Amino acid sequence: MALAKNINRILTKLIVTAKNFKKTAYHHYGKHKFPILIFIYYSLIRINTFYLLGIDLLKDLPPHNLDHYYRVVKPSLEELEKIREGKELPREFYYDRIFNIKTCYLAFKEDELAYIHWVLFKGDYNRFLILGDKVAELNYNTTLKKFRGDKLMGKMVAYICEDLKKSGFNKAVGVAHESNLPSIRATEIAGWQRMGVIRAWGPFNRRVKV
Repeated sequence: MALAKNINRILTKLIVTAKNFKKTAYHHYGKHKFPILIFIYYSLIRINTFYLLGIDLLKDLPPHNLDHYYRVVKPSLEELEKIREGKELPREFYYDRIFNIKTCYLAFKEDELAYIHWVLFKGDYNRFLILGDKVAELNYNTTLKKFRGDKLMGKMVAYICEDLKKSGFNKAVGVAHESNLPSIRATEIAGWQRMGVIRAWGPFNRRVKV
């Protein structure tokens, strides 16, 4: 049963990716230097190296320093659906549909949607990790292009960690591709450290218990 669910989720991701292939490639790699070919190369051909990153939530955490004009919302899935209505958004805004993830944080600058970050818990579908009871994974995030100069990811990661700590979690973890230097730097600014390495060929990789 579990295997069938995982296969169904992977197929759903492939379908969603195929439908939004061009938009996803441009969102991540820009509208120059062959973004579609780069996306295919990293997704299907290359042996990729990912860093396992994390932070001990039982220790003192750095302040999130989120700018006062940003507002953070932790919506229900019904509220998220209403927020998405009528908008052209990247794939990262639809991981509830792809993998049935139920928890995300949104950042708004005044009334404009700027950022999303999904949080996974034990029992959620997880490509790379096997999560423990008091461990949360931050994954599938993006900043909309208009707001990328505000260093929003690092501030939001710190904000979410603070919220997870208040909710009784002991550890927050994440996985980032070695070439995704902005994400790695953002987590390091939020106090995270590298905990290990995971290698993957296309969609195939081992899972790590944390």
